[in-house]
Amino acid sequence: MQDARWLFFDPGNTLISEETATECRIQQLVSSLERYDRRRTIEEVRAAFRQASEEFAPRLITGAIEKLIDDPECRKLIEAEARYHKELEAPYQGAEPTLRTLSSRYRIGVIANQTAGTEERLTMWGPMPFISICLSSAEVALEKPDPAIFRLALSQSGCEPPQAVMIADRLDNDIRPARLLGWKTEDDTHCSRLRPISVAEGRLGRG
Repeated sequence: MQDARWLFFDPGNTLISEETATECRIQQLVSSLERYDRRRTIEEVRAAFRQASEEFAPRLITGAIEKLIDDPECRKLIEAEARYHKELEAPYQGAEPTLRTLSSRYRIGVIANQTAGTEERLTMWGPMPFISICLSSAEVALEKPDPAIFRLALSQSGCEPPQAVMIADRLDNDIRPARLLGWKTEDDTHCSRLRPISVAEGRLGRG
């Protein structure tokens, strides 16, 4: 990574833990399935989420529900009830100190498929002072894996593709499109729950 100038993070499951919010959604889904007489165990619902993730479903909740229910109308009703509680997200304990260390050697950016307010949430959680560019799909009207959002990051940062590193947890949305544009990438997708922030600290922190 000697040529790297910019590190771009997808915040979910790298800087920010989504585990509590996802578990809450799974429990909501179990309750909704029972209410619509489509009873499934929590283990079955978790397995559907894992399978949808392994198959790179564009929307994890939609992919999981499709594996649990055949009726399209019932799917829509249950998905509407299984709300994602973004307020349950929280930064990983090591995120802020790692970004502090990395920002002494690299510029830091965020590229996220997120609802409005990503920059405000990162400010509240602490990492934002170390982040120079924050591109959220809700604000820029572009969504990964569209290469246009990666090109926008290059344009705003003023760096060339070989000088950019994408650090993320999804091969389909993050790693593959970045590599196709000539970026370097860091991921750890063999883990059941990804921790690319630790990958960044271990590999990039050593230069």
